[in-house]
Amino acid sequence: MPAHLRPATYTNVVEAVDLLQEVLRYCAPDRAAHGWARMCMYRASDAMDTIGRLTGVIAAQLSEDGMGRAAIQRLLHAERECSRTDRPPHTACASHSKRDLFYMPSPLRDRVQRSVARVVLSLQQVVKQSEKDRNKAWFRHCLYWLSTAMDELGMLNREMATLNAGHMNRETLARYQHLFQQRHRSSLPDAEDRMYLVGLMGRRDGGDQAVWNMIGRGQAKRRQVNPVSDSHDGRVLWTLAALDRKLQPFRWIDENGVALDRTRTTAVAYLNAVSVVEGNDGEYPPLYWLGKHERDAAAVIADQLFHRGNGRQAEAKRGAQHEA
Repeated sequence: MPAHLRPATYTNVVEAVDLLQEVLRYCAPDRAAHGWARMCMYRASDAMDTIGRLTGVIAAQLSEDGMGRAAIQRLLHAERECSRTDRPPHTACASHSKRDLFYMPSPLRDRVQRSVARVVLSLQQVVKQSEKDRNKAWFRHCLYWLSTAMDELGMLNREMATLNAGHMNRETLARYQHLFQQRHRSSLPDAEDRMYLVGLMGRRDGGDQAVWNMIGRGQAKRRQVNPVSDSHDGRVLWTLAALDRKLQPFRWIDENGVALDRTRTTAVAYLNAVSVVEGNDGEYPPLYWLGKHERDAAAVIADQLFHRGNGRQAEAKRGAQHEA
């Protein structure tokens, strides 16, 4: 991967993981009053769009390098795209009353956790591909994993909309799904992606999409600086790498493409470990609705990953190990 694309990879992966943690956060019953359907669809849509931005700028790079549009579309797997634009039928959820849906139903909560697990593991594969040397097929692998992640979120978004279709009108669901801002892979790369790429290359352009040029130039200034271990970005990326190593010997999914329960439980515990460290001292958040066993596992993982409460010496040692 060209060096100027790596800051975009780190930034968009971390932002997507943050958004997915918000999806998990609103699974919890204590968040029901905030409207789990609204917030989960909002954040899942935002995560999908963030991943789409990274996909688009990679596609813009391929176009810049001379690859034709048809070849790029094949790499994007545009023919099998799972869009959240398809509107669910109002009859899809006749068996669920409005009271039933005050809390997120348990089967959907498990589905959300499986989807988040699969997406975060896919994002880690993109990070790994971006950091490999002499990796001529980096773009092929990256676009496969990014497309897989977007399709997973598209299906999840539609499932949440379908579940609520009997109690929300189409306009409300469209707003919750952010349909107005969705970009289809068949349209990538577009003018925004190209302007983002120009900015990442450190060039100024004042065209119609100048905001993306400015965003790209801002990220380009950090090109030579990897996220430090004690920053939020560093903690997220470190956690994804540790999760990947933990699950490497196992299959992620079954023959139907569904994330296995081992994958779901481990990924959610690792993500919760980040939230433990990011939270205020003494405030162990039940950001996600976990049983006591899973909460305890997440706390242990947080201790192992981040050496919580072991003083500056342990923190310095961890930072040195991470740099090494």
